[in-house]
Amino acid sequence: MRALCVTVDFDRDVNRAVPGRREAVCGDDMCKRYVSSEEGVSLLSELLDDLNVRGTFFAEASTLKCVGASSVSGHEVALHGYDHEDFTGCTSGIPLGEDEIREIMERSVNVVKDLTGTAPRGFRAPYMKAHEPLMNLLKEYGITYDSSEYANLGRSMMPYRKWGITEIPVPKGKDASGRTIAAYLWPMHEGDRAPAEYAEMASAMEEGVFVIATHTWHMVESRKRGRMNGADRESNLSNVREVIGSLIDMGYEPVTMEQARGRFSPGPDSG
Repeated sequence: MRALCVTVDFDRDVNRAVPGRREAVCGDDMCKRYVSSEEGVSLLSELLDDLNVRGTFFAEASTLKCVGASSVSGHEVALHGYDHEDFTGCTSGIPLGEDEIREIMERSVNVVKDLTGTAPRGFRAPYMKAHEPLMNLLKEYGITYDSSEYANLGRSMMPYRKWGITEIPVPKGKDASGRTIAAYLWPMHEGDRAPAEYAEMASAMEEGVFVIATHTWHMVESRKRGRMNGADRESNLSNVREVIGSLIDMGYEPVTMEQARGRFSPGPDSG
């Protein structure tokens, strides 16, 4: 079976980590804003509904609280931190300890449960950067799977056990020119990759789970060019539709991350 998981990081606009600060800021602004994310989540939810695809939205809890959960109704909601924290301290210089992680997880789980009526089962670390203190605590909060790692694309892309839970990684590989390509759609949103390149990437996998990833804000805002105009938004949305539609046409079955975790038996724990 070839399963397709469409995943979306539902977080604050053009977020980035900065030295000396635990939570993310928005682009060059030392603030929080959710305008692009709010617009983008509606566009993506409508697109997935139109394609009859249930996605998995990794929600930054404060964004979910501000924007609301109605726009992701019918889709799976998983965790992406509370304030898009730099848990490892790679950029902030402030690695978070066990007590801080517990406080963040407790608040985040409660927000998702209160707003959606369902406790989250999945987690993706902000910036795709996790460390042992964080990962060792996830299962205590009901987390059954994680998607914070990249894995080399091969014929088989099976989930695996790590840190006592199931890891469902985002694939990465090489394109025809030898450049690294990952199934995060960031370069496509920035005009640096075409939809066909992701379809070509997915054609190499014969079994397992192919995880596509994007961001809500990236539907209407570019890191390089700022807020998109109407024509750019339409083109951007059309590109995402093409990627997802191409994989479905190739025989990929769309499932949520939690459904994928249940269908594929991971191997031994490597954590």
